[in-house]
Amino acid sequence: MLRIPTLCALFALAPLASALELKPLALYQSGFAEGTEIVSVQASSMRVVVSNSAEGLVDILQLDPAKGLNRLARYNLVTEGAGEITSVAFHPSEDLFAACIRNSDGLKSGRIELRAAADGKLLNTLEIGIWPDSVAFSPKGDFIVVANEGEGYVRDGEGFRSGEGSISLIDLRGGVAAAKHSLIALPDLAGVDGATQAEHQRMLERLIDGEELKVPFGTSPEHIEPEYVAFSPDGARAYVSLQENNAIAVIDIQKGKLDKVFGLGTVRHAADILDDGKYDPSAELFALREPDALAVSADGRYLISADEGDTDPKIAKTKAGLPSGGGRTVSVFDAMSGKLLGDTGSQLDDMAAQAGVYPDVRSPNKGSEPEGVVSFDAFGKRLVVATLERADSLALIDLDQPEQPKVLQVVGAGEGAGSGKLAPEGLAHVEHNGRHFLVTGLEKSGNVALFELLK
Repeated sequence: MLRIPTLCALFALAPLASALELKPLALYQSGFAEGTEIVSVQASSMRVVVSNSAEGLVDILQLDPAKGLNRLARYNLVTEGAGEITSVAFHPSEDLFAACIRNSDGLKSGRIELRAAADGKLLNTLEIGIWPDSVAFSPKGDFIVVANEGEGYVRDGEGFRSGEGSISLIDLRGGVAAAKHSLIALPDLAGVDGATQAEHQRMLERLIDGEELKVPFGTSPEHIEPEYVAFSPDGARAYVSLQENNAIAVIDIQKGKLDKVFGLGTVRHAADILDDGKYDPSAELFALREPDALAVSADGRYLISADEGDTDPKIAKTKAGLPSGGGRTVSVFDAMSGKLLGDTGSQLDDMAAQAGVYPDVRSPNKGSEPEGVVSFDAFGKRLVVATLERADSLALIDLDQPEQPKVLQVVGAGEGAGSGKLAPEGLAHVEHNGRHFLVTGLEKSGNVALFELLK
């Protein structure tokens, strides 16, 4: 592996002057050991919906700046063996939340349940695509978009077979009871510039018949895996990350169809790629971005990705000249054209190391793993916050210069940060009376953490 100067590492040791900081405020304990994965906040009521994938339930919490997070209700949605809750979202203004539930048969369609938040009453159920994985309401609440990952695989003779990835569009303009669903199919991505291609020789790690196996990766709809949904502020477009495909699908909401797909290309930056008990970013990482969560800036100009990575093989087994998986970055694109503007380079891992939470054991395989991401304006600045799943931390990023996003802070999400036992995943931002709060689900601990951005 090519060695490069350690200027980035030296730079990381110098604290970045910043008037802003994320401060932990409170911790909600669900009473379960794990599973608190996705969170969504309704700004008008300051209620939070939290999914627990391990327990098949959702909690409704009240966010009180003075009292923290307190549970208002708990609803059991899925019995053991009957599927899995994969995502939840609160309607922006109505007493309504949506929950995505995948079928226990990974090749069959999932469903979305629309429920009243106050009492959990089921208002409507719609069949959607295979293996739904992310749900989002449009800013006005008149549409829902679901990313159907189609991640499940079964044996097919000597090979394997998977359901097709797709995108569901649900029209709520006629009311919840009259909700209309349409399925948006995705094209073969062969030849899409910047997207993962066969020549990259990537593999997918999938659970098949109870066994972790590696399956060949392709560009056909069977191998397209939509991961996360983010709306433009005006609700005209939905952006869907195709994580393993290293691409973004753009949905025209009014036309109800796919507008375009653009690839995200590769990163090159300093990185620590050795599990040797120390942070030494003296090698060069060459990798496909492979983003999980997406966000759109408040003005709608920029699309931001959390470049977690999800394909294998690991760096040591990647053939020379070919990219590995996972950019270890937060990247910024022009939201209309898809043009790359800039990324954080090695800063996320650098700052995690400075904060004492860098997970060296993950050095050969995706580092701190940026997963969730939100973008908002606060205190006269354009900002981004990302969850670092393996570093058990949140990263605060200055986006005032999109070509050079600057990581201001990495802060642990709780006691034991850096051990991999917290795993912040879902992330939500809410503004209340001029104060800015961040809520994140700590999947591996069963808790939900509340932070405030302070100046």
